[in-house]
Amino acid sequence: MPIYDSTEAAALAQGTGFRARRTGTGIALEFPVLRAPGVALGLAAFALLCGLMPALGLSALLPLESANASAMLSLALIGGFAAPFMLASVVFAVLAIYLLANSLRVDIDADGIRTERCIFGRITSLRQIAREDITEVEPRIGARYQNVFSATPRYALIARHREQRSKDVVVAEDLVGQPLMIEVRALIRTALCIK
Repeated sequence: MPIYDSTEAAALAQGTGFRARRTGTGIALEFPVLRAPGVALGLAAFALLCGLMPALGLSALLPLESANASAMLSLALIGGFAAPFMLASVVFAVLAIYLLANSLRVDIDADGIRTERCIFGRITSLRQIAREDITEVEPRIGARYQNVFSATPRYALIARHREQRSKDVVVAEDLVGQPLMIEVRALIRTALCIK
């Protein structure tokens, strides 16, 4: 049953990591914070491992004797190999925090699409695309949400600009499974009056 035909389906849509509701002129999709905690927790665990392993290796050399040249050389060499892992640890930790803390609000009507992305409640990106510039609402499988523990793909929907790919707009993300993606895509196409 399509999510835009009944309140039961709208409640189902709320349980999948987003909310869809009608507005006076079209629809609004809201993708709240904490919608994909498993992905963020996986990245956080990987960040912990990336930081912990080099830290344990370096700690085996401590405390250093200041007069021991071979110990200083070992520390410098191991530190050189450990530094990229420590940097990767920081990058993955920041990415995990971003995935947990970002939200997306999408307003769709016959005139076009307006999106608002927030991180920690602060607006970081405002995008819009006029209806006449939209050629298609295209599904993409989001690789960052795939893992070996789930065979169900997660989709994002992209409003494609007719001239420039840099003006494409994300209109939905983290849609679990193809049936839900098809329903949300149909909902968006109906609100945009795309045949």
